[in-house]
Amino acid sequence: MRKYPRVPARFPVECSLGEKTFRTHASTLGGGGLFIEDGQQLQPREAEIQVRFRPAKHLPYFQARARICYVLEGKGSGVEFTQIVPEDRQLILRLIHHKTASRREFPRVPLATQIIIEDSMALAFSRDLSVGGMFIETKVPCEVGTPIDLRFHLNDDTPIVIASALVRYVIPNMGMGVQFTEMEWEDRNRIKQFVAASAPVEPAASTAS
Repeated sequence: MRKYPRVPARFPVECSLGEKTFRTHASTLGGGGLFIEDGQQLQPREAEIQVRFRPAKHLPYFQARARICYVLEGKGSGVEFTQIVPEDRQLILRLIHHKTASRREFPRVPLATQIIIEDSMALAFSRDLSVGGMFIETKVPCEVGTPIDLRFHLNDDTPIVIASALVRYVIPNMGMGVQFTEMEWEDRNRIKQFVAASAPVEPAASTAS
């Protein structure tokens, strides 16, 4: 499982391989690298390249060294960042987190509550919640793929929610996204009601179909 999340994207990339520099596009953006279209110009696997790109108009241009991990004939090349400014990676991960929020299977709502991670008895805080999972703010996230047990309150006056979850992605210095794998029906139903009550009401025109 990947250390960093990734999302579909479309933005120009300038690549330098030896003395050759060319422009192409990225079709995938990840915290750990890019998928670059037209990989015929990036055939040497394991070779290091320089990349310069701006994944969104509100962001600055990023520069990074990257390693060519694989080539898909006729499609492109997957490259992994080997050297990138940590602050730039954080900006990329925040952009990915924002993009994934808009295309999740379940709607998410804000939830500010303390989380007890039972396996390590660590205390963390949630940022948002859905029926399918939540994002947990912590400086010491678990590794991707780690199963964890969680305990948290939806409100101060409600019973505690107990759930098993799986770490799906990690954003360094921010936290981790977890997917619920098991919980009591009563707890899941209470989360559904909490999300429904907290979600913004859609304008009538947008609900017509």
